[in-house]
Amino acid sequence: MKFYIIFITTFYLLFFSACATKRIVPENIDDLTQIEQKPYLYGNMNIFISKSEQNKFYKDYINQYFKPWNIDKISYSFDVATWAFEYKDKKVYAENHKLIDKKSFQDLISNSNFEQYNNLAKKGITIRNTYLRALPTDGVIFYNPNRAGEGFPFDYNQNSSIKINTPLFVSHFSQDRLWAFVESSVALGWIKIQDIAFVDEQFIQEFQTEDYYINIKDKNGIYTKGFIQDSIELGTILPRDDKGFLIATKDYSHNAMISYIDDNHNLKKMPIDFNAQNLELISSELIGQKYGWGGLYGHRDCSAMTKDFYAPFGIFLQRNSGDQKNDGKYMDIKKMDRKSKKQYILENGVPWMTLVYMKGHIMIYIGSKNGEPLVFHNVWGVRTVQDDGSVGRFVVGQAVVTTLEMGKDLPNVVEDSLLIDRVEGITLIAVQ
Repeated sequence: MKFYIIFITTFYLLFFSACATKRIVPENIDDLTQIEQKPYLYGNMNIFISKSEQNKFYKDYINQYFKPWNIDKISYSFDVATWAFEYKDKKVYAENHKLIDKKSFQDLISNSNFEQYNNLAKKGITIRNTYLRALPTDGVIFYNPNRAGEGFPFDYNQNSSIKINTPLFVSHFSQDRLWAFVESSVALGWIKIQDIAFVDEQFIQEFQTEDYYINIKDKNGIYTKGFIQDSIELGTILPRDDKGFLIATKDYSHNAMISYIDDNHNLKKMPIDFNAQNLELISSELIGQKYGWGGLYGHRDCSAMTKDFYAPFGIFLQRNSGDQKNDGKYMDIKKMDRKSKKQYILENGVPWMTLVYMKGHIMIYIGSKNGEPLVFHNVWGVRTVQDDGSVGRFVVGQAVVTTLEMGKDLPNVVEDSLLIDRVEGITLIAVQ
């Protein structure tokens, strides 16, 4: 009997002791409950760009957009074009969470057919929303899928999503001729043959109308003679001529043809004015949208959101966060402490015209609340420590307005890993 009492007492002590040390993680973080998720409520909404300055941005945007039709070879080096070959020497996993063996990689590299680099040298255009892949396969590349930040959704074979009507330069085909290696104004990579058409000089001349409209609403259905043609994303460009809005289609020989869609009130002439009304319009369309690494599943990651946010205003940003930090005047604040970084952003940042950069992530500075700088960004999550000591994630997974200390209220947040700790600099896109 005495032994039984001791056993029961010990059991309950251990049980409740374990429960007492288990951290209870809230369902949401303070920033998302205490900051109203309306980006246009903060900062100076009267910030504007002069018409002459905006027209300079717009001219550059159009030049960048059509650049693939004005080159005669891929403008990146061979080493950059084949960067994904480096995965063959790394420990990476497929979608079944099994290691990808060397032979599989060698087969992919062989299928990449880079002996024919720049030999096809044709011009093309996307005929639907699609993806650019690092290697010519739908298969994924994860690091360790059992570790936070290395598995889903971070498929390192995904370069970028790419919109319908995007001009392309086509370097060559894969050996199986199912993929084409292309350069666009967005990114470089492999695209499925079925998603592109080849253009000739007559098509290029007809498509470059000098009168361009941009879609300002996501999942905007476009129709031809009353029948659904496709669904287009915010930031999609459609030229216009005296017959209407142009959309690229193709014939049975993969040659591009021009089709026309019905009038659509969500298409606005580029560039739209950089004013309070339009800042509210575009930010309201993007807030709350799901996170999509590399544009997977038709969603946006951080740099895709910033790129598409500024597109209607005729401001061209590059595709990746590391490149976007150079799309303006960059100021390094990496060595500052938290307080100094915040103060610098508040004093030198211009709401809506300032990007806040850290390695692997980019945000739009939109103003402040209670002396705290606020940012608008699409983010996957906050680094946390799991009960077993491993690194985890509190998943946010959407476009949100937060402080630069997002997640500091979490009981298991990783110390010195808040956004403010990792911010390296800010970029002024335009200086008045």
